[in-house]
This record gives sequence, structure tokens and C-alpha cells, in this order.
Amino acid sequence: MALSWMEAGSRDLEGWRLHAACRHVDPDLFFPTGTARSAADHIEAAKAVCRSCAVRVPCLEYALSSHQDAGIWGGTSEEERRVLRGDRLRLA
Repeated sequence: MALSWMEAGSRDLEGWRLHAACRHVDPDLFFPTGTARSAADHIEAAKAVCRSCAVRVPCLEYALSSHQDAGIWGGTSEEERRVLRGDRLRLA
């Protein structure tokens, strides 16, 4: 089960979540399951929502800093965030 992005005690100190384009979209879209084609379609649909989002950068920063390993966050997939985390570690 995916974590809710509105969990009590979350790290949303800036209030960015209130402005998220995904706020009124079914959260299951951002946590794809199923066949490879079905999951790929969900990933693309979720990323399309993210592309229109005014708070994409804070969302991605949250996902990276809180080690979100599942779902689409800030317009990135799980694999894309792993690469970004690795890049950050190499630059540190």
C-alpha cells in the first residue's frame, strides 16, 4: 500500500502539497501496477499531471529527501529518482 501524501507528521513545511496538480487525482495513478504496458501507460499519465504542476520541484525534493522509493513524484519514476540520488551522492 502506498503512503498517503497527506500523512500526519509529513515534512510538508512549505505547504506545497496544497498546490499540487495531483491533489484531486486518484492517487493510484501515481503508483502503477499491472502489466508492463498498463504500468507504462499509468506512468505516462501521471507524468502528464506532473508536467502541469506548479510545485513539481518541491515535490521532487520531498521525494528525494524522504527516500520515496515507490510511485511518481515530481514527474520522476522510481528509477529516475535512484539515478538522481546517486548523482547527488557522487557530487557530495
